Amino acid sequence: MLRNYIKVAFRNLRRNKLYAGLNILGLSIGLGSFFIIYLFLQNELAYDQFHEKKDRIFRVVQVSEIDGGEEKTSSLSSAFGPVAKDEIPEIEAFSRLDNSQVSIVVKGVQDSIGRVHSAAIDRGFLEFFDLDFVAGDVSGALKTPNSMLMNESKAIQYFGSANEALGKVVKVGRVDLIIDGVYKDLPNTTSIKAEIIALLTTVNAWRGENGFNQWRASYGDQTYFLLNKGDQITEVESKLNDLYQANAKIESMSLTLQPLADVHFSLDVTGRVTEKTDRQYIFIFTLVAAFILICSVFNYISLALSQSIERTKEIGVRKVSGARNKELYTQFLIESVIQVFFSFLAAIILVELLLPQLESLIDRSLAISVFEQPEFLFKGLIFSLIIACLCALYPAYLSTRLNVVKIFKNTSSNFSTKRLIGVVSIFQIVVFIVLICVSFTANRQMDFMRNENLGFDKDQQLILHLSRKVGAEVFKNEFQSLPGVKSASLTSSIPSRVSGWGKFSDYDFGFHNFDIDEDYLQTLGMSLIEGRNFVLEDTDSSRVVMINETAVQKLGFKGSAIGKTIRRNQEDLRIVGVVNDFHFVSKKESVEATLFELLDRNASLLVLKLDNESTVSVVDNIKAKYSDLTSGDQANFFFLEDQINAQYKQENVMITMLNTFTVIAALVAFIGLFGIAGYSVKRRLKEMGIRKVLGAGFFSIQKVLNVSSVWKLLIAVIISVPVVVYWMDNWLSSFAYRIEMPVFLIFGAIAVASVVIFITVSIHSIKAYLINPVEILKDE
Repeated sequence: MLRNYIKVAFRNLRRNKLYAGLNILGLSIGLGSFFIIYLFLQNELAYDQFHEKKDRIFRVVQVSEIDGGEEKTSSLSSAFGPVAKDEIPEIEAFSRLDNSQVSIVVKGVQDSIGRVHSAAIDRGFLEFFDLDFVAGDVSGALKTPNSMLMNESKAIQYFGSANEALGKVVKVGRVDLIIDGVYKDLPNTTSIKAEIIALLTTVNAWRGENGFNQWRASYGDQTYFLLNKGDQITEVESKLNDLYQANAKIESMSLTLQPLADVHFSLDVTGRVTEKTDRQYIFIFTLVAAFILICSVFNYISLALSQSIERTKEIGVRKVSGARNKELYTQFLIESVIQVFFSFLAAIILVELLLPQLESLIDRSLAISVFEQPEFLFKGLIFSLIIACLCALYPAYLSTRLNVVKIFKNTSSNFSTKRLIGVVSIFQIVVFIVLICVSFTANRQMDFMRNENLGFDKDQQLILHLSRKVGAEVFKNEFQSLPGVKSASLTSSIPSRVSGWGKFSDYDFGFHNFDIDEDYLQTLGMSLIEGRNFVLEDTDSSRVVMINETAVQKLGFKGSAIGKTIRRNQEDLRIVGVVNDFHFVSKKESVEATLFELLDRNASLLVLKLDNESTVSVVDNIKAKYSDLTSGDQANFFFLEDQINAQYKQENVMITMLNTFTVIAALVAFIGLFGIAGYSVKRRLKEMGIRKVLGAGFFSIQKVLNVSSVWKLLIAVIISVPVVVYWMDNWLSSFAYRIEMPVFLIFGAIAVASVVIFITVSIHSIKAYLINPVEILKDE
């Protein structure tokens, strides 16, 4: 019996090749897109979940009250962690973490100079973050100050094997370290990128004892705690704040504990986490995946319904021959399972082929293959079979309700079928319009953020980290004399990387602090609105400062701000200049009050403005000069434009994916509309034949067929426009600087939908018009 069902199913597929092909194509695209988004979201939600003690690991976040709001950072005083561990019994272990990139030189190995992700830690790190050692062991790791760990990939790259790496000497920055352990590469789903691991107190020994003991100073270190129990957060937070205020005495600051699982999603927390994701995008892509899959399923159901109408006589014959409802259900189910199974196979092949393209598109390694995940394949197959059952259920239900007498009298009603197909058409048009509007609006907002004036010149700005082997002034004088260098400036802060903050004594708002020299404004292309710049004659004791326009507004000065005095930490600061507002963080945030102070020559960064021409040769000269000045050290630098663009990397990745899956969703919707339009035209073939016999031309027939499509489009517009306006306005409100809701884009999306509908109907209309009326009406 089963063999007969399968034979009939394949016969029906061959008889209706077009609709069977549309069904399989639509479902394979829908399932493939759903699987890809599922794997991507699974990868995102798996961040930091591989640590066994993850539920008890917390990061300390420092919250500052600035401008009536809150600013969060993971950078904390280096003195805090050790004291908290000693004084708070609920803390089982602690580790500070300086997660950055460093230069390394492997002694005795050619071409070994490079930059790697490093984690400078306390040894307590090994007690709660899981490392799988392949050479050496955790008990003997990092026992001596000059020891380090290396991951397996780097060990093989430099030494050929993990065991050969043990005992080898590597120069990390300015320190020689000995490898005493090799660990397996950390998964891609980790917030802590570490190709090498060393002790914080060794690799950052240049800070000195005072640098590690200062409660008011931060070097960008994060602090992690392992609690005895994961439910002690409130109690521990209270003790942490009491301890912090007792030592740092900064009332405008407080501390909170952030679960490790939230670190990857903490966009509002500044600090050295390389990859972050907005939870809102997780929600958006979940909806997109659901839309694509629902459209694919609806396509299948609507096309199955249209075919069931053509098969009413077959169903009538089966009923007269004694077929029971159970057998009819079985026939529809087997046909559905066959089509969905072929769709599943095609979807898996699509996923495997497109995953590398997706990784390239979003510039992120997902490190996944469907053929290496049998659990995923099994779940995907079960999921597909469930869809097959759902797809078969409703068409089979309607078919079993057909009255045999009415079938052979051609009087059976298909009202329910036509109504459902109409609803499906409207839903697909709504999804089509909404996704196009969302995609275009998101792209316009990102273009606005990237191209709007930042208030400074980010192009051709090379930022060089300075070595303490040579004085900062020597670096500046040597580099600004190089050909191709237009100007140079010493600083501790640049846009996108601010080193300090503070509060004025008599005001409730805070400010960001820039320590700069007299050439900073010229080098970065910033302008004075009022007053003067710093000059060489200004000294630290003169306490002259400059502020930005936002600070002037918040200070509420009447008239000119020049010459006015502001008080900070019991000292008076005299304003000599007002600088234009500029965006030193992402444009998602508003410009905040900024204070510029004259650098005390203890600079950490050198800004070099380069000519637009011969950038490569200028950079080579900078590398050579740096090596000469520092006795062979490698220059550590980056371009400011890259740093600025990195602020929008996450948005760029997500919008690229959104654009891709919007196109896919539009394709799925087009397939569905094409199939439904074909059904509508086929259902009215006799009417078209009669009209043609009576002299109706093509455009007359086209007009008749388009009437129902126009009504569906109008209903879809009424539904989709409020959804788009609400959703996009809500999303845009998260940006401090945003575009207005582009109304013309909504009309553009409606126009595109209209063209798509017109094309689908026209294709079938042309085919119907070319059929000889005699062929259509010969049975009447």
